[in-house]
Amino acid sequence: MSATSETVTPRRSWNKRRLWIAAAVLLVLAVGFLAGYLPRRLARAKVAAVTPTAPVAPRVSVVKAVAVDAGRLLALPAALSAKQQTLVYARANGYVNRWLVDIGDSVKKGQLLVQLDTPELDKQLAQAQASLAQTKAALAQAQANRNYAYLTAKREAELYGKSLISAQENDQAQTQAAIWDANVNAAKANVAAQRANVGQLEQLVSFGKVQAPYDGTITRRLVDVGTLVNAGAGANAAALFEIASTDPMQAYVDVPQVFAPSVHVGGQAKIAVRNFRGRVFIGRITRAAGALDPASRTLRTEVELSNPKGELLAGMFVEVSLDLAVTHQVVRVPSSAIIADSRGVHVGVVDDSGKVRLVAVTPGLDNGSTIDLVAGLSGGEQVIAAPPSDVADGMQVQAVSAG
Repeated sequence: MSATSETVTPRRSWNKRRLWIAAAVLLVLAVGFLAGYLPRRLARAKVAAVTPTAPVAPRVSVVKAVAVDAGRLLALPAALSAKQQTLVYARANGYVNRWLVDIGDSVKKGQLLVQLDTPELDKQLAQAQASLAQTKAALAQAQANRNYAYLTAKREAELYGKSLISAQENDQAQTQAAIWDANVNAAKANVAAQRANVGQLEQLVSFGKVQAPYDGTITRRLVDVGTLVNAGAGANAAALFEIASTDPMQAYVDVPQVFAPSVHVGGQAKIAVRNFRGRVFIGRITRAAGALDPASRTLRTEVELSNPKGELLAGMFVEVSLDLAVTHQVVRVPSSAIIADSRGVHVGVVDDSGKVRLVAVTPGLDNGSTIDLVAGLSGGEQVIAAPPSDVADGMQVQAVSAG
């Protein structure tokens, strides 16, 4: 037991010495690290504290503004409308006796559309005709009395010439003849007035036959048998039919200002309709407003196209293509590049040094994803594709090509 104890004791002492030596080495390394690293770190912190942080320029995507020939086939949306479209009203009070046409029917000018019963007007006409007969009888009576007065006056004049009657009797006979002359004229005037009254009532009764104002198609029937209708087109009157003349058809387009000078009456227009894929209808410019709309700066233009088969319907959406041009090139940029605010319309141009310059521009035709500028740029400029909200003149940026 004593020999074993002596062997274990030296080993324990050696292990303790190794631990102390390792600890001493680690302590030396730690002191050396702290002595070398901490002063450097503190120095760097002091330098960073006194050195101002340089701002980082924001990255923006830029595209090249492209100058293009403005002459092009300008395509504009429109809706077809009938050459004429009218609500037909009655011109006499009455009841619908029968209607003779319905929606979709083609009618000719003067064709009977509806027959009205006009009992009040019929009675008024009968009364007026009776009054006319009375005035005619009164005229005939006045003419007979005048003829008798003429004969009497002639005889009295002969007797007076022979000194068989006094001058007073002769004057009385001549005056009576003149009075009956006036009575006949008054009776003739009464007959004329009563005849005009009869004519007016006959015209009103004839309005019970409602006729088509022009060749066209019935697009709506708004009455039925027995409907009470009032004359006129006021608040108390209701339309009987709607009629439209669909050959030719019309389309109205709003031409942007830059193309307005190229619009000429008689110019060709091509009309595409979704319902007729692959077909192009040819029309002509028939009218132009002659002045730009102050709100949209566009020229209202009327295009007319024939529709002999009735294929085209009023209200159809179409695309009207006009071969127009401007007198100079335009510059095309992305629509997202436009900055429109209280200062006006601008685009952001980045120069070679990376500074932004806001350039005032005049927009022309909007193509959807791109827009044509008619003034402000000459082409080749690096334009910010999507300017940030805080973009300003002189702002430093990093330009990145959008490809």
